[in-house]
Amino acid sequence: MEYGGASLDPEVREALGRSWKVVMGIGVFLIVLGCIAILVPAAASVGTAIFIGWLLVVLSAFLVAAAFSAHSMGSVAVRLAWAVLTFIVGIWLIVEPHNGTLTLTLVLGIYFLLMGITRITVAFLGRGQPNAGLVGLSGACGLIIGILVLAKFPSSADWAIGLLVGIDLIFAGWTLTSIALVGRNIIRRA
Repeated sequence: MEYGGASLDPEVREALGRSWKVVMGIGVFLIVLGCIAILVPAAASVGTAIFIGWLLVVLSAFLVAAAFSAHSMGSVAVRLAWAVLTFIVGIWLIVEPHNGTLTLTLVLGIYFLLMGITRITVAFLGRGQPNAGLVGLSGACGLIIGILVLAKFPSSADWAIGLLVGIDLIFAGWTLTSIALVGRNIIRRA
């Protein structure tokens, strides 16, 4: 069975048909959360820094466990050092989220700048190929975002992360609601 040009496995189709309401609820929640993040980007930026801090703290525990799978003492020591560094950065983001947003914003601006340049280069080298124009457009957007974030740094730390996370949450919610509508249509056709 095909939906939107994609063929769905019968098991996936059945699971989507059963859970479309939950998927719709999560999608709507993400859209609302994204709108709040856009309206209050400074709070969303701090929240994102704290969230990333907690992720790094949890990750450090996994890194410690993985360190002992190394085959030499030197590798164990390097992996443990990496785990400790990850833990320290995580704690720093949790305790000092405002300073963390400065660092994250700088990294984000550089990332978008380099990603934009890379995609523009790939599109230029692949001109004439299918979707090269879309890759170039994506690169141009990334380049503009990177320039805007870095040009206004450090004041961009107040809004950049929250705004971009908010936009991403809206698109993720939109995607999930679209998937939920496919699931609802599966139930109606059954």
